Amino acid sequence: MAHRVGPEDWLKVVDGDLAVVRLCLNAAPPLVLHATYNCQQAAEKLVKAVLVSLGIDFPKTHDIDKLMQLVPVTVPIRDVLVPLARFTPYATAYRYPGEAADLSDDPTAEDIASWLAEIEAVRAAVEGYLRP
Repeated sequence: MAHRVGPEDWLKVVDGDLAVVRLCLNAAPPLVLHATYNCQQAAEKLVKAVLVSLGIDFPKTHDIDKLMQLVPVTVPIRDVLVPLARFTPYATAYRYPGEAADLSDDPTAEDIASWLAEIEAVRAAVEGYLRP
């Protein structure tokens, strides 16, 4: 019998992505571009965790805006998730050479540290929403 993937499974993967971000930031020198990608991945998976909790199917996409369109406006955690959409470009921006041409500035280690704190706060809010 196959295990049904639940929101807690998505949160475990988020935790792994956030652990990678911390490892990248602590590397010498910091692996900023790799940390950027994993911030996007964590943000995307937080939205997917909420969608799974609501029983809403979603397409295979890295577009957080598209995923957010599936979250009903009546869902209390929605407003906490909306700012995560700004991470969408980082799903592919640094995975391949030359892909970041549409981004005005590369993030710094300080930017990533700030993003990490923000995403961790959203993760805590999502967990609170899932386990009231």
